[in-house]
Amino acid sequence: MKLKRRRVKRGRVEIIPMIDTIVILLIFYMTFSRFVEASREANIKLPTTHAGDEFKQLSGQIIVNMFSAQEVSIDKQPYRITELPAVIAHYRRSLPADQKITIVLRGHREMTYRDLSEFMKACAKGGVADVTFATLEATR
Repeated sequence: MKLKRRRVKRGRVEIIPMIDTIVILLIFYMTFSRFVEASREANIKLPTTHAGDEFKQLSGQIIVNMFSAQEVSIDKQPYRITELPAVIAHYRRSLPADQKITIVLRGHREMTYRDLSEFMKACAKGGVADVTFATLEATR
């Protein structure tokens, strides 16, 4: 008895659904990056450096934008440097007990060393020892 052979279909890669998926992912990442940028203030001129890592905000990080000791902002809320320990304590209460708070300082390029010293004292009063300084990578 002779059996008929079935034709084996070859697999195909469907391009149209793949393009749709890529476009949706692209739109998602573009809108998400805009929300991340909202926590930064564009009018701060950061100092430049020749080496550094790309910034990724992690949980437990507080981004502090600082022009001087009198002009400090967190999440676009203005504060004075003397109010910073209370703000840190507020953030600490909102986190789990085992998670440490880290601060990312986005200081203006023309900020004085005295302002930086006041900032570090305020962080010490708030119980934060992990402070990172944000800079821009210099173009060559």
